[in-house]
Amino acid sequence: MRLITLNIWGGTIFEDLVSFLNKKRSTTDVFCFQEVFDSDRNVLTPNGRRSNMLDNLKNILVDFDFLYSPLYHGRDFDKIVNYPLAAGNAIFWKKELKPKEKGQIFTHNSEDDVRPFPNSTKPDVPRNFQYLAFDKFIVLNIHGYWNPAPKTDTPKRLEQSQKIINFIESQNLPALVCGDFNLAISTKSVEILESSGLRNLVRESKAKTTRTKYYNVKWRKKDKFADYIFASSEINVFDFKVLPDAVSDHSALFVEFEV
Repeated sequence: MRLITLNIWGGTIFEDLVSFLNKKRSTTDVFCFQEVFDSDRNVLTPNGRRSNMLDNLKNILVDFDFLYSPLYHGRDFDKIVNYPLAAGNAIFWKKELKPKEKGQIFTHNSEDDVRPFPNSTKPDVPRNFQYLAFDKFIVLNIHGYWNPAPKTDTPKRLEQSQKIINFIESQNLPALVCGDFNLAISTKSVEILESSGLRNLVRESKAKTTRTKYYNVKWRKKDKFADYIFASSEINVFDFKVLPDAVSDHSALFVEFEV
C-alpha cells in the first residue's frame, strides 16, 4: 500500500499541485491532506488560498472516497470572511479499500473554538487528527498545534503527543501516523512518540528538511521539519521518501508499506 501526506497550503501553488496529484493518483492508495478549505464559492481567500479546494480534490481523485473534518469556519486563519468557508483536514482513499471505522479526535480545543493568542494578532485555532481503521491497521492524519513561535515544546504539544499515543493504544492496531505536526525534530514531543514504539521515518531517512523553497525565509533555517510519518514496528516499510515536488511550502512525504 502506498500513502502520501501533504499540507497543501490551501492550494496556493495550485497548478503545480493539480499536476502533482494527477501524476500520483493512479499509484497512491491513501492521501492525507492538511489545510484544505471548503466553500460553495470559487474565490481566493484573503490569504490567497483556494476557497473550494475540497471540490478540486474531489474532481481530481474521482476513484477515491474521502473524509473531511473541519477545524473552524468563517475565516481564512487570521482573516474573517463574509461567505461560507471551512478549513480542515481530508483523507482520500481508493474506493476498493473499505475502512471499518473512520472519524476525528480533537487534540486542542474543539471545532470553531478560536481564541486570541496573548500579545499576538494570530488566532489560536483548534486542531485534530482524522483516523481510518482497517482490519489490520489504522491511519492517522494530523495537523498539529501551532503557535506564533518556533516549533519547540509547549504543554499543548506534549499533551498532543500523549493523546495520539492513547488513541493508538485504545485501538490495539498497528498505526501509521502522518501529517503536519508543527514540531521540530529535536523536541520532547517527537521523542514521546518515538518512545512509544513508533518509528520516525523522517529521522531514519536522514532527510535534511520537510520544507520547500516556498517556506518563509525567516523560519527556513530554524524550522527545517514539521511533517512526519511514524509507523508501528508491526508495519513493514518498503520505501519512504521526502518527495522533491515543490507544490506547497511543505514537502509531500511518501511511504510504501504492508501489515
